[in-house]
Amino acid sequence: MHGVSVRLLLVLLFNQLMFTSANNKTDLTIGFLTAMKGELPDRQGLGISGAITKALYDINKDEDILPDVNLVLKWNDTRGDTVVTTRVMTDMMCDGVSAFFGPEGPCYVEAVVSQSRNIPMISYRCSDDKASKIPTFARTEPPKTQVTKSVVALLRYYEWFKFTIIAESDWENVAKSLVSEAKRGNMTVQDVKQVKDKHFCCQERLACCYTVWWYEMINETRNKTRIYVFMGQPLTLIDMMVNMRAMEMFENGEYIVIYVDMMPYSPYEAQKFLWKAFDHSNNQTCSNETGFIKMARSLLVVVSTPPIQTFYKTFTEDVRKFNAKEPFNLPVFNPGLFPQQSIVTFVSIYASYLYDSIKLYAQALDQLLREQPVLNQTIIEEVAKNGTKIIETIIKRKTYESITGATIKLDENGDSEGNFSVLAFKPSDRNNHNNNRIINCPYHMIPVGQFLQGKTIPEYKLINSSMQPDWPGGHRPNMQPSCGFEHELCAKDTSSQQSGIVIASTLGVLLFCASVLTISIYRKWKIEQEIEGLLWKIEKSEIVGYYGNEVITSPSKLSLVSATSYESRCGGQIFAATGQYRNVVVRIKELKFSKKKDITRDIMKEMRLLGDIRHDNVNSFIGAVVEPMRILIVTDYCAKGSLYDIVENEDIKLDKMFITSLLNDLMKGMIYIHSSLLVCHGNLKSSNCVVTSRWVLQVTDFGLHELRQYAENDSIGEHQYYRSLFWKAPELLRDIQAPIKGTQKADVYAFAIIMHEIISRRGPFGACGEDEPKEIIKKVKQVPGPGEPPFRPNLEQLMDCEVGEEYILAVIRDCWAENPESRPDFPTIRARLKHMRDKSKNIVDQMMDMMEKYANNLEDLVNQRTLEVYEEKRKTEDLLHRMLPAPVASKLTRGFGVEPEWFDQVTIYFSDIVGFTSMSAESTPLQVVNFLNDLYTLFDRIIKGYDVYKVETIGDAYMVVSGLPIPNGDLHAGEIASMSLDLLDAVKHHRIQHRPNDTLQLRIGIHTGPVVAGVVGLTMPRYCLFGDTVNTASRMESNGEPLRIHISNQCRAALLKIGGYDIVERGLVKMKGKGEVLTYWLVGATDSCVKRREVDLGELPPLFCRPRRSPKLPGGDSRRQSSVPRGNSIDKGVPEICPGPVRRLFRESRSLDPFPDKRLDRLSPSKRSYHSLQEKNSQGLEEPRGDRVIGNGSLVNAPLLLENKRWHSLEDVPTEPYAKKLITRSSIRSWLFGLFNSTSYRNSDASLRKGGYSDLQAEKESIV
Repeated sequence: MHGVSVRLLLVLLFNQLMFTSANNKTDLTIGFLTAMKGELPDRQGLGISGAITKALYDINKDEDILPDVNLVLKWNDTRGDTVVTTRVMTDMMCDGVSAFFGPEGPCYVEAVVSQSRNIPMISYRCSDDKASKIPTFARTEPPKTQVTKSVVALLRYYEWFKFTIIAESDWENVAKSLVSEAKRGNMTVQDVKQVKDKHFCCQERLACCYTVWWYEMINETRNKTRIYVFMGQPLTLIDMMVNMRAMEMFENGEYIVIYVDMMPYSPYEAQKFLWKAFDHSNNQTCSNETGFIKMARSLLVVVSTPPIQTFYKTFTEDVRKFNAKEPFNLPVFNPGLFPQQSIVTFVSIYASYLYDSIKLYAQALDQLLREQPVLNQTIIEEVAKNGTKIIETIIKRKTYESITGATIKLDENGDSEGNFSVLAFKPSDRNNHNNNRIINCPYHMIPVGQFLQGKTIPEYKLINSSMQPDWPGGHRPNMQPSCGFEHELCAKDTSSQQSGIVIASTLGVLLFCASVLTISIYRKWKIEQEIEGLLWKIEKSEIVGYYGNEVITSPSKLSLVSATSYESRCGGQIFAATGQYRNVVVRIKELKFSKKKDITRDIMKEMRLLGDIRHDNVNSFIGAVVEPMRILIVTDYCAKGSLYDIVENEDIKLDKMFITSLLNDLMKGMIYIHSSLLVCHGNLKSSNCVVTSRWVLQVTDFGLHELRQYAENDSIGEHQYYRSLFWKAPELLRDIQAPIKGTQKADVYAFAIIMHEIISRRGPFGACGEDEPKEIIKKVKQVPGPGEPPFRPNLEQLMDCEVGEEYILAVIRDCWAENPESRPDFPTIRARLKHMRDKSKNIVDQMMDMMEKYANNLEDLVNQRTLEVYEEKRKTEDLLHRMLPAPVASKLTRGFGVEPEWFDQVTIYFSDIVGFTSMSAESTPLQVVNFLNDLYTLFDRIIKGYDVYKVETIGDAYMVVSGLPIPNGDLHAGEIASMSLDLLDAVKHHRIQHRPNDTLQLRIGIHTGPVVAGVVGLTMPRYCLFGDTVNTASRMESNGEPLRIHISNQCRAALLKIGGYDIVERGLVKMKGKGEVLTYWLVGATDSCVKRREVDLGELPPLFCRPRRSPKLPGGDSRRQSSVPRGNSIDKGVPEICPGPVRRLFRESRSLDPFPDKRLDRLSPSKRSYHSLQEKNSQGLEEPRGDRVIGNGSLVNAPLLLENKRWHSLEDVPTEPYAKKLITRSSIRSWLFGLFNSTSYRNSDASLRKGGYSDLQAEKESIV
């Protein structure tokens, strides 16, 4: 045992000897993160950095703190930037830094980085709230949220338990912290208002920039609070208090404002809470401003407690001295504008925070090192870098003595709680200094109390009894009026209150009874007035545009059956007579009587009842015109016609969604009628279901059964009479005494027939429709025998339909059951058909889909016609551009003439095929044509890559020019030369289809010189070149050799000028008319020659490729007959001239007028393009036929569509069909507009009436 002790003692002595150095201390490096430069507002590095070197100096020379450690400083300017700070910290950690002090500004990210290495960080200027939760972080600057404890202590001291918070945006977290502290202290926050900085408000021109905004906010809160706690800029505080003063809130001393300022109190800056820098001139006094003094006395300010001046002044002087030393070398004086204006560097309160942070770290490290049994360099460094232990040790101390002389408390997160005091407006002999202006005021904002540190919240204590604030009202304001803000605290006089309640109740009952009696009497009187006064009655003169007995065939009527259908036998379905009532299109139904019909009181009551019925799916009754022998029933007009019209119109595709929507509307309308006073419809059929322009189905022609029964209809025959009974229930058909109003069960039967009709689209009885209506009604009336099914439409044909599900067919069977009691009511039917509506869209989507789907035929027709017009225009322009150069063609199309033009330098190419004559003699004409077509198609594809213009091809001759009509400088010779080389190379590899073993012997000649170019001719205008240059180029070709390029001396000079071509002299060549001429061979090109451009080398589209067709003839395959040739389909079996899109409309552009200076009258039917009838006769032209198309010099059987255009090849054009079609197209436009615009039926109807019956028939045919 004794030996072990000796060995332990020797080990300790050895470690002590090893640890002892020359100065017996271990160096520890600490990192200082300051901000001297950059964009961080109010940077402190230039003024307080000496505080850390002073702290290190004091610690290192103090033998009682860290006697074995020497603290060494490593610092860096982070510029207040998080990215820079993070990079600096990483470098310092690699250098072995033991602790960080800083940074300034935001610090949460930096604290997280420090935590990642468990290195302690103590900040002296950071108010980032999130950093408080990091275990390796502490700070000596109190966060803004710490002041809330002092504010709560002040409120509790003066018993102000109810208050309102007004805070700027930057103080939002502080306001939330104050609300939490108030709740913990059982206080009530009446309201929390947020305001923006005034500078920001005025810069953005927000409402908070103006005084009226403060007035509204204060007026909103003044009746529910007496105590305001304001957090924000001093300028905003002054604006708020000035507005409160203007509202006379300080006159009686009832309101108090508590302001929070985190900066330490300074007598020289105390005036900032009451005066703005620009508010007063020099020697301003406040002794006579009674309102100002009351306002100032209503303000209490919570500020940081200032340091003890005697001790702190020495500290600031030491900081300035250390600023000037290594490692900072900062100036002691800050230079002004002039040398004599230099001032001493200001040392802010943050210097004390920085000094305290170093002392706290040193004291905590000293305590931890003393607890270690053994000390060496490794242990010291490990303990110094243990951030968790260091911060825990600091927090356990709870308080520390600051260099300011105050005792500061630390909370559980290691945040300094600060030391705060309260300022009040008290008499003082100190002058108020405001930006070098002296305000002579005998009052001053001075400290009157301070907060002592307690266990949970600070305790407020006055400095002395004489320092009580001078309350404006002479006493401490209360937090609320004596009876409360709403008099809830004062006792109420129950006896008077009860008496008032009794009186009010009695008066209320009497008033209610009188109101009910008055309303009842008035309602009965109004009903009698409506009945006797005939408010539903319409005068005949109020109906405009109704022509009595004239009938209008429905333009949407398209029969689905053949010429033997009921409708064709009955003369077509009658749609509706219309008129205008009060500028609104209405539907008019005429009831004629053989003798005068009296309108009984019951009928008048029923008309009043019809006028009261309003439902989206019930057609509204507007009124009636009563005459001795007839009655006109006026209802809303529905632009889409009846359901019968829609079902019969096969151009409207009824899919499941459309059918579901129509049936759903019908069920809703019938449910409303059955639940109304009408009880039932009594005449339900598809023609009595109308559809609005928004594709909403409405039920119509209900009620007034007595009048309808006595009304005569002379135009209806036996066939149509029995057909109108298709929807009538069998029990009503059998019973002669059946009620004329019908029954609800009969309406259900009619609904089943309509369902079958709309799903099958083959009429009410489908395949049974081949029988006469009288026979069908007879079978329906017949009572079925035992076990025999009643006669009904065949449902098997619906099984293949889109809406032919079994549950739908089961509903139809139940609805037309023979026993009326077995038929379900409409709510039950709607519930059973709910599955149909599960995937239906809303009404807007349905309407849009229907408009898109069921108008697609007309849309396609319009789009097709438009595309044809554009296609023909494009083809005409394409043809023109193939005949003439693009610039020349553009001038012609714009109506300008083309004058002959002189070109100084162009290059012309001529080529032909040697031996073409003999080849033609040995080949068939078709083989020659195909051969030339293949060859010149190849040539055309190649020359598209060059700036050239093909002038013409005559037989085997091919002529191309470059340098016109748009000059291209000196490149014209290079364009032709490169093109010639490409053509020569292509010919060598070209294969002749009918002579594959032969090689084309292409001979090329090129010449450069001046030419004159212009358009020649009217019948077939040509762009021609004139001049000796053309002849010379032709001679160069004719005197050349096969598969060689023969060029002139002028062309050689032009090519040498641009360079890039291999030219060989040929010698003197004798030419006709030229004598001996020196010529050359073009044999190749170098990389600097003119290159072919990358262009689309696709095939050119063929011209005038169209089918040949004749008007569609009626036959077995035709659904309907029409007097107008169909233009949207191609006849079966008619061969096409060539494959391609169908083209049927040919126009000649006005820009091709051969006589531009002869303006002819477009509207004259007898003059078109030629000057006179004699000129036309001299040409021997035949009269145009309406079934032919003009184009490409031939007549082709096809429908001719005449437009309001000027024709330049015909003179006399038939005008009568043209005028008729103009009316037809106008009606079509109105009808199309009405299809897509719900408000356009008025215009459409007007166009229908304007043209008369013949025009309507033409419109119907054109639509078909």
